Amino acid sequence: MSEYAKKFIKKVGIIFCISFVGMFVLLCLFVNLRGRDSDYDADEELRPDTEEMAGPEEESSGEEEEADTPSEEELLAQDWGLRITTRSRMDFHRVLLEDDYSHFDGHAADSRLDEKFSFAYPTNLYHTVEAEASEEDGYYSVSFRGRDNGALLLYSQERQEESADPLEEMYEEDRDTLTEAETLLHLDTVYVLTGFEDDRTMEVYKVVKADEENLYTMVIKTPVPEKEDARTLLSFYTEYLYRSCGFSGSSKEPRSYVEFLRGDD
Repeated sequence: MSEYAKKFIKKVGIIFCISFVGMFVLLCLFVNLRGRDSDYDADEELRPDTEEMAGPEEESSGEEEEADTPSEEELLAQDWGLRITTRSRMDFHRVLLEDDYSHFDGHAADSRLDEKFSFAYPTNLYHTVEAEASEEDGYYSVSFRGRDNGALLLYSQERQEESADPLEEMYEEDRDTLTEAETLLHLDTVYVLTGFEDDRTMEVYKVVKADEENLYTMVIKTPVPEKEDARTLLSFYTEYLYRSCGFSGSSKEPRSYVEFLRGDD
């Protein structure tokens, strides 16, 4: 082989090696950048559910510590055995299973509460749970609230005056207050209404029951879902709470989400 041919082959080999090394370096840089992008996206996706699960070793300002101090209403809810996992955003996929709920027996928690004051409540949906007890006024309540979205799940028991008969008056007032109010049930001792607040951003479902001693109320208030599947989840959730409520008058047991979709009673 001539000397010229040897030099030519040597140059081609050097160029090939340099090109191969360059391509390998570029490939490594590309993979590294993609990995960083993936980590960032995952952090963004997880942040809504983990931002309030900081450990005790993390430093916090005095204002944050003060804000984390339970209120009297939150402490009473704890005394009554009400427990939830604080959530920063509502996701109705967390209320599809029986294990997603706990049961509250009001009379067992506080003898001043009637045996009718019992209900199921979601343990992984709301941001806070509070309880109120005023023996002087005869008013007791449990309320679950979402974070910064106006969502509310409220149960209350209020002593009736002997001469009072407020049920019909409350029914008419609720019908006048709610937009597109729809009556689902209206009897002498109980009514069920659904509708929207004036700005149509909040959907309201309300049950009111009266007996000789007390007036009981259940209110479910949630932001109006934008997607159809979210509306289906909300409908199931509402029905589950209604059937689980001790004063709603429902004669049917709560059903699973699969039974709800199939239409099985």
